[in-house]
Amino acid sequence: MKFTKILLLSLECLISACVVRCSEIKLVKNGYDNVVIAINPGIPENLTLITKIQEMVTSASSFLYNATKHRAYFRDVKILLPITWTPQPSYQRPTTQSYEKANVIIAESHVKFGDDPYTHQYGRCGEKGRYIHFTPGFMLNDHMIPIYGPRGRVLVHEWAHLQWGVFDEYNDLVPFYFSGEEIRATGCSKEIKGEITSCSVSSCSCNIDRSTGLPNGDCLFFPDKTQTTAASIMYLQGLEDVVEFCDSKNHNAEAPNMQNKMCNYRSTWDVISQSEDFKNNPPADITSLVPTFTLLHAKDRVLCLVLDDSGSMRSANRINRLRQAASIFLLQIVELGSQVGIVTFDSTAIIRANLRPIENDNVRKELLQFLPTTADGGTNICSGVRAGFQVLSRDDGATNGDEIVVLTDGEDFSISRCFEEVRQSGAIIHTIALGPSAAKELEQLSSMTGGLQFLATDNVDENGLIDAFTGLVSGNGNISQQSIQLESSGKSINRNSWFNGTVYIDKTIGNDTFFVITWQTAVPSIFVEDPSGKIYNNANFEIDNTLLTGRLAIPGTAQIGAWNYAIQNKATTVQDIAITVTSRAADEKVPPVTVNGHINQAKSEWPKPLIIFAEVSHGFLPVIDANVTATVERADGNSVDVVLLDNGADPDAVKNDGIYSRYFTKFAGSGRYSLKISVQGKNGKTKLAARWQGRAMYIPGYVQNGFIQQNPPRPPSVDDGTQPDLGSFKRVKSGGTCFVSQVPTGTPPDRFPPNKIMDLIATVVEDKIQLNWTAPGDDFDQGNASYYEIRMSKNFTQLKDYFQSAHQVNTTGLNPKTANSEESVMISENIELKNGTVIYFGVVAYDKVNQTSELSNIALAALLLPPPIPSTPSTSPNQSQPLTTSRSSSATTSRSSSATTSMRPPSSPSQPNESPVINITAIVLLVGCVVVIVTLIIAITVCIVATRRRQQVSPR
Repeated sequence: MKFTKILLLSLECLISACVVRCSEIKLVKNGYDNVVIAINPGIPENLTLITKIQEMVTSASSFLYNATKHRAYFRDVKILLPITWTPQPSYQRPTTQSYEKANVIIAESHVKFGDDPYTHQYGRCGEKGRYIHFTPGFMLNDHMIPIYGPRGRVLVHEWAHLQWGVFDEYNDLVPFYFSGEEIRATGCSKEIKGEITSCSVSSCSCNIDRSTGLPNGDCLFFPDKTQTTAASIMYLQGLEDVVEFCDSKNHNAEAPNMQNKMCNYRSTWDVISQSEDFKNNPPADITSLVPTFTLLHAKDRVLCLVLDDSGSMRSANRINRLRQAASIFLLQIVELGSQVGIVTFDSTAIIRANLRPIENDNVRKELLQFLPTTADGGTNICSGVRAGFQVLSRDDGATNGDEIVVLTDGEDFSISRCFEEVRQSGAIIHTIALGPSAAKELEQLSSMTGGLQFLATDNVDENGLIDAFTGLVSGNGNISQQSIQLESSGKSINRNSWFNGTVYIDKTIGNDTFFVITWQTAVPSIFVEDPSGKIYNNANFEIDNTLLTGRLAIPGTAQIGAWNYAIQNKATTVQDIAITVTSRAADEKVPPVTVNGHINQAKSEWPKPLIIFAEVSHGFLPVIDANVTATVERADGNSVDVVLLDNGADPDAVKNDGIYSRYFTKFAGSGRYSLKISVQGKNGKTKLAARWQGRAMYIPGYVQNGFIQQNPPRPPSVDDGTQPDLGSFKRVKSGGTCFVSQVPTGTPPDRFPPNKIMDLIATVVEDKIQLNWTAPGDDFDQGNASYYEIRMSKNFTQLKDYFQSAHQVNTTGLNPKTANSEESVMISENIELKNGTVIYFGVVAYDKVNQTSELSNIALAALLLPPPIPSTPSTSPNQSQPLTTSRSSSATTSRSSSATTSMRPPSSPSQPNESPVINITAIVLLVGCVVVIVTLIIAITVCIVATRRRQQVSPR
C-alpha cells in the first residue's frame, strides 16, 4: 500500500515563532547561546541557588557534548533573577529575556506534588517544548541526586525534550510489557539489566497479575548499578554507565513508551541528529566546555503604546474601538508599579505622554486623555516605533527589556527600514493588526523581539480588539498580579432587544473585578446580579459618554458564584454591544485557574493543517474535563468554532493532561487567522490531574552485588483526596495569529487524510480479541472516515515495516463512527488462543478519496500465564533488601537480565548476572510432562493392584 505522506509533510519543520514561549536559543559553532534560566518571583533570595544552577549547567555542558557526539554544549547562559532580590553591581539589565519566555524556570510546584523535574511539552515529534521546570527542592537538596541522578544529567534529559522534541522511553502507566514470551521493563535499550520486584521491610518479591500475565502494580524495576550498555539518556539518565541516546542499533521499538508512540518508532538519536540544530553544526573539537554565565536582574515593566491614528482608522468605527480597548488596558490590565507612555502616528509620530508610573487609579485615568480621538493622514509605522524608543529611553537612557505595543490597520511598505534598529534596541515589540489590510510585515517586529502578536477584525461579535489588549499582561512570572479575562462577548442587538449571559467567579480569583460594557451610539440599560441576588444597574456603573463605556468595579473580593448580566439596547436602531469581565487572584499564595492558547505555526502554506492548542491549568497542575472552544477568525472575516479535546487522540498527545487540541482545516482565503479560546468549568465535573509525561525518571533504587539499595519513595502525587474543589469557572484568552498562504479560491480539493490512530488497544476476552480505539475523521479529526484496514501478525517488525504483507482482518460491517467516537470490534478469525499466544495489531483509516492515515500505534494481545515460582532465601547486607520471592498462587518475579522477568530465581550476591533464563513455555512443557508421567505411574499402579486382587479372588 502506498501511504500518503501529506500528514508527515504537514507536521515537519513547523515555524514556531508564535507558539514556543522559549527565548531565542541559538546554536552557533556547536555552542548554545542565550540559554535563559529564570527564578520565579516567589522564591526567597538565596545566593546558593545561583551557585547550584551554575554547577548544574557546567556539568551538563560536558555531558551534552559527549552525548551529542561532539556536536553541542552550553556556551552562553543567562540567569534571570527576580525583581524581589537585592540589586548587585554585577547584575545586568535583561533585554528580550523574561520569565515568561525562559527555557528553564525555577519555581515551587504550589501543591504537594514533589520535586519531579519535567519539561512542559505537548507538540509533535521534533517540535520544541515550552519550558523545563525545576523546583528549589530539586536544586538545593542533594538527597535528590540518588533518586534522579546528578543534576547535569537530568538537565540533558530535559533539554532533549525541550530543544529536540523527543520523548521519554519509560512509561509509568505501562511499566512492563511482553516481548515475545518474556516480560520486560518498558525502556531503551533492551540491554539494560536489573530486577523487577517489590520490596517490603524484610524482603523483595514480585507477583504476577494472572489477568494480564504482567507484574502487578506494586512491582518496580531496579536497575543494576553497573551496566554493560551506554544507552539510554531518555530512560535512565541517572546511571553512571548510561551516556548515550538510543540509536538505530539499540533502539527498542517494541516498548510501549511515548517516544515510540509520538515518533513512529524512531530512535531518540535519529530524531535529535535530524534536528535543525545539527544541520550546520557537525562534530567539532572544543577546548573549553565551561559556560559563560550572566546574571540578569528583572525590573518593573516599562511600556509604550504606539497607536495608529491614520485616515484608515476612521473605517468600521476603529478609532473609537481603539480608545475603548486601550482604556481597558490602562485602567485594568497594566500592573501597578509599571511605567506607561503613549505615542500616536500617521505619516509622522507624536509623543502624547511620556512615561508615567502606574501608582494609583488617578494616574490610569489621566492617561486616557492622551488616547487618539481623530484619524487622518498616511501610515508610517517606523516613525511610531522610533518615537516609542525615545519615550522608553527617558527613564534610564536605555530600551533594554522595555516593551512597545504597535497597533495599526494600514499598509506600510517601508516598515523593513527600521528592522535593524528594532533588533539593536533590546526592546520587546507586541503587534496588533487591526482589520484586513494591516502591513504584511508587521508580525516580523514581534517575531524578531519575542513579542506577542494579535489580530483584531472588524467583527464586533468576537470583541477581538479588547481581547488583544487584555492579553498584554506582564511576563514577569507573578501570576497573582496578572489580570485574568473571564468574559469577552459582543453582539449586534436590535432596538429594545436583550443581551444576556452568566459569568462565574471561582475561589481562585475575585480581586480587582470589573464589568465593562461598550456600545456605539446610545447608553444601554445594564443589569448585573451577584450570587446573593443584589442588582447593579446603570447608577452603579461609571458611564463615560466620550469612550462610550460603562465600568463597574466590584469592591473587595467578588462573591463566589454565578453573576448574571442582562443588557438592553435603548438606541433607536441596531447597535453593537460588548461585555468584558476581568479579575485578579484572590490570594497571592494560591495560583488562579488560567488558560493559554496558540496555533502551532506562525506561517503556513495550504494544505498544511493548523493545530490548535489550549492549556488549562491551576498553577502547574492540569485542569481536566473542562469545556474548551476555539474560535478562529478566518481571512474572509467569518468565524469558525472548534471544540477542543483532551482525549489522547491525534493531535492530542496525552489524555487528561490539561492540554486540549484539534486540527483546523476549514480555510477560507489567504491571510491572517486569529485564535480565541473560551473555557467553561462546571462545578463537580472539572478537576485537577497530575503531570506524568516529560519527566526525569524516578529511580526506586539500584541492584548492587546482588542486593537492592532502595531510594526514598517518590512523594505522593495529587489524587482525588487532595484536589481542591474548583467549582464553576469561565476564562477567555486570545491565542495569537497565523498567516496562511496559497489557499485556493472556491472549493479547495480534498487534501486532508484521516488522522493517525494513537490509542489502539488489544485485549483478550475469553476466546476472542477485542480492539478499541478512538475514531479518526475524514479530514484529520473531523467528519467520518470511509473504512478501516486492520491487519495482524505474530511478528512486530512485519506489522510495523511491512504492513501490507500481514494478515488482513475481515472488517465487513465495521462502518467508521464520527471522529473522536469510541470504536470497538471483536476478532476471532484465524486466532487460536492458548497459553503463549502473542499477536500484534495495526489499523489504517481511509477517507472518501482513498487517502490513508498513518499506521496506528501497534497493539499487542498476549495470553501468557506463568506458574508460581518457589521462593529462594537470600542474605542482605546492612540497609539493603534481599532478592527473594514469596510463594503464592500467582507467579512471582525477581532477578533477570535485559530488564526482563523471565522467571529466574533470585541472584546470588557472588554471581548477580549468571542465573540461567527459564522460559515460560519451557516451564509449561516441563509441568505438563511431569503431570503425564505422574498420571502414567498412577495408572500402572492401579492396574497392577487390580490384577493382583483378581488373582486373589479367582478359583484355583
